[in-house]
Amino acid sequence: MAKRKRKIGAADLHRIRVPQSVDISPDGKRAVYSVRITDGKNNRYYHRLFRLSTGGGRPTALTTGKANDSEPRWNPRGSAIAFISDREKEVPDIWVIAADGGEATRLTRLGGGPVTGLSWSPDGRALLFLHRSVAKEDEKEKKKKPAYKHLTRLQHKLDGMGWYKGARWRLCVASFPSGRVRVLAGGENDVTGAAWSPDGRRIALLMNDLPDPERDIHMFPSDIYTIGADGKRLRKITRSRGLREGLAWSADGKTIFFKGNHMKPGEWIRHTVPLRRIPAAGGAETVLTPDVTNWTMNMVVTDTLGGFSGPIYRYHDGVEERLAFLHEGEGSCHVWSVSTMGGKMRLELGGDVNVTDFAVASSTGRAAAVIGEMMSAGDIFSFDLDGSTAPPRRLSRLNDAFFNSLDLTEPEEVAFRNGSMRIQGWILKPPGFRKNRKYPCLIEVHGGPMCQYGYTFFHEMHLLAAEGYVVVFSNPRGSSGRGLKYMNCIEGNWGKLDYADIMAVTESMARRRYVDSKRLGILGGSYGGFMTTWAVGHTNRFKAAVTQRALGNWLIQFGASDYGWDLKFELGGAPWEKPLHYLKLSPNYYVARMKTPLLIIQSEHDLRCPAPQALELFTSLKLLGRTTEMVLFEGESHGLSRGGSPANRLERLERIVDWFERYL
Repeated sequence: MAKRKRKIGAADLHRIRVPQSVDISPDGKRAVYSVRITDGKNNRYYHRLFRLSTGGGRPTALTTGKANDSEPRWNPRGSAIAFISDREKEVPDIWVIAADGGEATRLTRLGGGPVTGLSWSPDGRALLFLHRSVAKEDEKEKKKKPAYKHLTRLQHKLDGMGWYKGARWRLCVASFPSGRVRVLAGGENDVTGAAWSPDGRRIALLMNDLPDPERDIHMFPSDIYTIGADGKRLRKITRSRGLREGLAWSADGKTIFFKGNHMKPGEWIRHTVPLRRIPAAGGAETVLTPDVTNWTMNMVVTDTLGGFSGPIYRYHDGVEERLAFLHEGEGSCHVWSVSTMGGKMRLELGGDVNVTDFAVASSTGRAAAVIGEMMSAGDIFSFDLDGSTAPPRRLSRLNDAFFNSLDLTEPEEVAFRNGSMRIQGWILKPPGFRKNRKYPCLIEVHGGPMCQYGYTFFHEMHLLAAEGYVVVFSNPRGSSGRGLKYMNCIEGNWGKLDYADIMAVTESMARRRYVDSKRLGILGGSYGGFMTTWAVGHTNRFKAAVTQRALGNWLIQFGASDYGWDLKFELGGAPWEKPLHYLKLSPNYYVARMKTPLLIIQSEHDLRCPAPQALELFTSLKLLGRTTEMVLFEGESHGLSRGGSPANRLERLERIVDWFERYL
C-alpha cells in the first residue's frame, strides 16, 4: 500500500538541498559541485562538495562536516580540486583536495575577509583569486575599542556585505603547493574579475579607474587591464568607461572577450549586456552578439535555487572557436553560444529551465550546469555544446525522495491580459483542489522590478497553496526576460503600467469560478513590497496584505540605500530639485488611504531598502488607527527570504501564514 503523501510545511524549507556552483574537469568526464544544506537545529547552513561522472552514476561526497566549502575548481590536469572553505576558525581560505577524495589541505592563511574568483593557472602552479582583507577580530578586545564608522566615500556599503572598513577587493595569486600569496592589483579601487592568458604569462582583470574615488557615481563600470603574472606591467586596454564583466581569452592570447556596454551613469536599465571582444594589446571593441535582447545573466527569483551568474566560456566546436553564455528568456535562463568572430547566436540549452551556473570543458565542448525546473529546486546536468539542443542528461537527484513524499501541485502557466498586453503568469492551486469550491486567492509580486518569476521550485508559493490559497505569480511590465522595452517602460514611474498589470491579473483571478472575489490578498518583497504598499494605498480590493523589505519613501531611499543616489538619474533629478515628485511616487505618501490590514516585515540590517521606510509606514498606520503589525528581523539583510538564518526564514513564513489566516 502506497504511503500517504503529506502537505508541505514551513519547516520543510530546511529539508531542501540546493546546488550552488559547478565546475567540469578539463576532459569533460567529471563534474564537481557544491550543495547548501540547512542545519535547522543549530540555525546555520553548510556547503559540501560532491563529484560525479558526466556520463551518469551516483555522486561521491568529497567533503563532509560543519563547514562551508564552495567554488570548487578543477586543476588543469584534472587531478585536484581547489575550493574556498571556512573550516578553520570560520575564516575563509583556499583549500585543495585530490580529485579522487581524501583529506583536504589548507593552501592559504589569509587572516579574514571574503574570498572569491578562484582560477588555476594553465600550468597548475598557481591560483588566482579575489580577496577583501578584513581581519577577524577578537570579540573581547573589540568591546574595549571605540565603535564607529568613518565614511569618506559615496560608495561605502553594500547590502549583504555590510559597511566597508577601508578594505577593497584585491587581485591575488597563491603559489601551489607552497601557498605563498602575492597581491597583484587593487588598492584604492576594487578588482571585480580576472582571467589567465592561455600561456599563463598575463592576466586580464576588471578594475574601476576612478578619477575621484571619494564621490564616484558609477555603480557598475569597470575598465579592462592586463598585467604580468609577476605583478608588473599593469596596462589599461579599454578606451572609455562602461559596464564590463566576465573575461575570457582567445586560444592564441591575442583577444579578450567580455560582456558589457558603454552606459552612462544611471542608464543600466536602458541597455542589454552583449558579448564583445577587444585586442589584448588594446584598441577598438567589437560587439559579437548584436541580437541579444535580454540580459546575459540570471535574474530569475526564487527562495530555493538562486543565481546571478553570468560567466562566459571559450571552447572548440570542431575547428571553430566559440563562446558560451547565459541569456534570459520568458521565465527562463538558457545557454547560448556565438562564434568568437561574432554573428548569429546559437541556442545550446533551452526549454522551461532556469540555468543558474554552468562550466564548459574548452577542448570537448561538454558542459555541466545547475538547472532548476518548475518542480525542482535544482540539480546537476550535463550536455554538449553542439547546437543540437538535445535534452541535457540529469546527473543528480538532490530532492526527489523528499518531494515525492509531499502532496504538491504543479503551477499552471497562463497568459493574463491587460488590453493588448500579454502577461506571463502561473496559477498554483491547493493540493486536493475541487473546482466547485471557492478559495481565497493570493497575488505574489516579485522583487527587482527588473527580475522575473520562472521555472524553479518556490517553497513559499507551495506552502501558501498547502494552507488552502490559490497562489498567483506573474511577470508584469518592468520584469526582465522580455526585451528592453517591456522592462524599462516603467523607469522613473513605478506604480503606473506595472500596477495596471498587477490589477489586471487580480481581476482576472477574481472572475474565476473557484476564486472567492471577496477574499483577495497581496504580498511581495523589495519592489514587490513597493507594489504591495502602493496597491493598498490605491485600492481597497485586497482584504489583507504583507509588505516586506519595501521601498516605501524615495526620499529616504536616495540617501540611505547602498546605491540610492542612482535615483537622481531614474527620477530625473535629486530630491532637493524635485521633492514633490519623489513624494508622490512613494507608496508611504498614500498612507491615509490605506484601510487594508497590513503586516510589515523588515530586516534590521537591510542596506538596499533601509528600515526607516518600514518604521515610517508602521508609525503612520498606528497613528491613523489602522490594523497593522511590524516584524523587524534582527541581524538580517535585504535577502532574508533567500539567505537569512534558517530560524528567521522559518519565522517569516509562519508570520505570513498567520496574518492571512487571521485577516483573509
